[in-house]
Amino acid sequence: MAPVLHFYVRPSGHKWAASGHILQKVQRQLPELQGIETELCYNVDWTAQALPSIEEMKKLKWLFGCPLLLDDVAHNSWLLPGSNDLLLEVGPRLNFSTPTSTNIVSVCQASGLGAVNRVEITRRYRLSVWL
Repeated sequence: MAPVLHFYVRPSGHKWAASGHILQKVQRQLPELQGIETELCYNVDWTAQALPSIEEMKKLKWLFGCPLLLDDVAHNSWLLPGSNDLLLEVGPRLNFSTPTSTNIVSVCQASGLGAVNRVEITRRYRLSVWL
């Protein structure tokens, strides 16, 4: 079975505006909500027998990251839930490939990453609540 590689993208400067808007909307229904943080996760279906080489990993991180931010893509999540936090991951259904995945796979293959079969993006939320 081919491994699924995960690339977590650190929230950038726009995260506060998006999170603030989402927080206000959700707090209407859940006043205990203290804060929301988000990140993107690129889930890569890697079909090669071996894991990606160092050069292939550099390419994948470059493709998924922002060229203006250094080290904004990692293999571990930036969202570390505490004891009062809830971690949610929202994304497409896994029984079909999205158009976004098709486009990303085309870019990956054009850049020499032929082992990329599918890439689905999920958004992860860390909800902090008061108890």
